[in-house]
Amino acid sequence: MKKNYCNAERFDGIKKIGNSYIVTYGFGEDEQGKYHFEELFSHEPTLDYIKFLVLEQINTNTQQKITSGFKWKDMLVWLSEANQLNYARDFAVAYCCEKSGEHYSLPTYKFGTDDEPTYYTFENFEEFKQFSKAWALHISETLRAGWYEKSIIDWTGYSI
Repeated sequence: MKKNYCNAERFDGIKKIGNSYIVTYGFGEDEQGKYHFEELFSHEPTLDYIKFLVLEQINTNTQQKITSGFKWKDMLVWLSEANQLNYARDFAVAYCCEKSGEHYSLPTYKFGTDDEPTYYTFENFEEFKQFSKAWALHISETLRAGWYEKSIIDWTGYSI
């Protein structure tokens, strides 16, 4: 679905305009303004296909929020799947070493963007633990919000 900037309120449904059909879903706001998602059809789409489109859009939105919607100490943290695995691995090693009393070096990560990177080294295990909890909580809350979004869709609006 395509993001369409508008001043309208949320409308989840389908509209017939001439020989075309417009399926709309969601409502949000970003730095460019208010928007919803829409898809234009030259024929009436089936409800099953509309459900597929809308649920895929929710999945895409959720994944984008997980990947690029987390900040640590006002720094953007890119939570790609690879970074999540690296962060989890590094925490597991640090945790084991902390519990056993072994020496270890806390990691340095690149936060921010490629254009404006910030390299951050954790000061102690407690700070690293707080970071690990925070990004895991961000993922859990974002997934929960996506599941909720799926549960509140009124599919009756997608019938002509």
